[in-house]
Amino acid sequence: MRGVLLALFLVAGLSLPAVYPAFAGEEKSCTLKVEGMTCDACEKHVKKALDKVEGVKDAKVEVKAKKAIVTYDVEKTNPDAIAKAITDAGYEAKVEEKS
Repeated sequence: MRGVLLALFLVAGLSLPAVYPAFAGEEKSCTLKVEGMTCDACEKHVKKALDKVEGVKDAKVEVKAKKAIVTYDVEKTNPDAIAKAITDAGYEAKVEEKS
């Protein structure tokens, strides 16, 4: 039965991750130390940079804690690429924790 449903969705043109979550990329998260943020505008700037990274599913940026917590698809990005996006936005970023 599962195979028949999968075949019907494929014929209908739906992608496997939308139909069958097991085919979606694995999600992980990382915490990055972000230096150079001094205000809410900086926080928004870093968040905007993270949202542009393909594979980033969620990003929480905290100016007071000077950190970003990012959930990402491991098949599309990685912590180093995420840190580079922050650095390219004008801030220093260092990966603190991966999970």
